[in-house]
Amino acid sequence: MQKSPEEVHIEQEAPKRHRYLKIVRSQNDWPKWKEAIQAELNSLTKREVFGPVVQTLEDVKPVGYKWVFVRKRNENNEIIRYKARLVAQGFSQRPGIDYEETYFPVMDAITFRFLISLAVSEGLDMRLMNVITAYLYGSMDNDIYMKIPEGFKLPDANNTKPRSMYSIKLQRSLYGLKQSGRMWYNHLSKYLLKEGNVNNPICPCIFIKKSETGFAIIAVYVDDLNLVGTPEELTRTTNYLKKEF
Repeated sequence: MQKSPEEVHIEQEAPKRHRYLKIVRSQNDWPKWKEAIQAELNSLTKREVFGPVVQTLEDVKPVGYKWVFVRKRNENNEIIRYKARLVAQGFSQRPGIDYEETYFPVMDAITFRFLISLAVSEGLDMRLMNVITAYLYGSMDNDIYMKIPEGFKLPDANNTKPRSMYSIKLQRSLYGLKQSGRMWYNHLSKYLLKEGNVNNPICPCIFIKKSETGFAIIAVYVDDLNLVGTPEELTRTTNYLKKEF
């Protein structure tokens, strides 16, 4: 059975979970969730995830979406933040039409253990960087349209017909799409190669850059970048990564 485009999933420490946005609206803290929804939409707009709003053509099948809500709590179990995340329903994508390749390499446990062993035996530095909202850096490789999400304000020119007749083009690899991980990896790989790194063809999750003062290894595990190398080169690597991400 196809899920409603307004289906949501609330994650929190308590076991109670709600599955539909209309139920969330009935809660006492709905104003907080509404603010979180708007904050997420503002963030996605700023990152240029959304393209133009268009009237859905007959041969276009827009993907659905769902909202994921999380109550962030502190060590005293007090709510400190309401977080909403918009996720595309990738299960509705059609292979060969909405996406082609989905594979992207990630570091495995053997590689990770080798890097730890190398750092210990050679006295190298190790650092870990996490790229926030990494998937949103990837550009789309296919034309993907999504149903207009809850809370998204239609342009005045599109207010003459029901919202259901419109869809929005996705310009960035939104969470949930089949190819999002691959698009992020492609963006990261292109940037690292531009910065002078060499990609290992046997283990493509590994990037290495050597200089007169040392070397740096970057091992990619989705949005986590594991760095191993000599202090000076690792500092340079960290700086150009922070500049981009």
